[in-house]
Amino acid sequence: MTALPASTSVPRPAGAPDDAVERAEGPLRVLLVEPESEQSHQLVLSLSGHDVDITVCVDGAEALLRVGLLRPDTIVTSATPPEVDLETLVRVTRRATDIPILIGVGPGDSQRALRALAAGATACVNRPYRIPELAALLRGSLPGVDVGGSLEHVSGPGPSLRSGALELDALGHRLFVDGHPVDLALREFGIMDFLLRHHGRVVSREELWTEVWHKPLPPVNNTIAVHIRRLRHKLGDSEARPRFIHTVRGIGYRLDTANGG
Repeated sequence: MTALPASTSVPRPAGAPDDAVERAEGPLRVLLVEPESEQSHQLVLSLSGHDVDITVCVDGAEALLRVGLLRPDTIVTSATPPEVDLETLVRVTRRATDIPILIGVGPGDSQRALRALAAGATACVNRPYRIPELAALLRGSLPGVDVGGSLEHVSGPGPSLRSGALELDALGHRLFVDGHPVDLALREFGIMDFLLRHHGRVVSREELWTEVWHKPLPPVNNTIAVHIRRLRHKLGDSEARPRFIHTVRGIGYRLDTANGG
């Protein structure tokens, strides 16, 4: 296994876009870290009809190089990548990008997965991968996607959260508003999970960032505001006349469902 010094970082190309900028239209760019060639071959074939463009890496060292060069939208990695251990792969990647990192877990991988989640991974998904489950999770922000299957999400210990007109299904990775499903991207899901678990009280931007992005909040950053704006749009909410998410100037946000139906 290759040992990486503490100062190791993922190369960031000049002019790389800020995380808050909308991604360009087109196939979802997925970096797959998969040492088993048969497994990666099947995934590439099976996901080819799901508007997903997969780049395959056979080990963690190659993945760290390609993260900086390709700027993928999502990383999917086995829990035991060769050359660089999973926790290091996640930790070093997190220094350069906030994109979702999904861990494929099988029997005996639970401890590695827990360490990876603590280091900043986004969620775990069963491996061998079930194509409908993985495809739905990868494209979870698209309208009309029904995200099913088993999912262990880093932000939510419980299977379901309910407050007023809102219900969050952690296992199905779905949010319901007035009984109607709303499809959320992974970060949006994490924000809603945290707000629902602390509904009624003011949550600071620092708390949100630490919980969902798993690192200190940069001095100048509008990523949270961008995600909150997208969430409000999907919830049918308004900053001027909020039904659910209220802005507390200079502090953060408060989820209030008492008047939300």
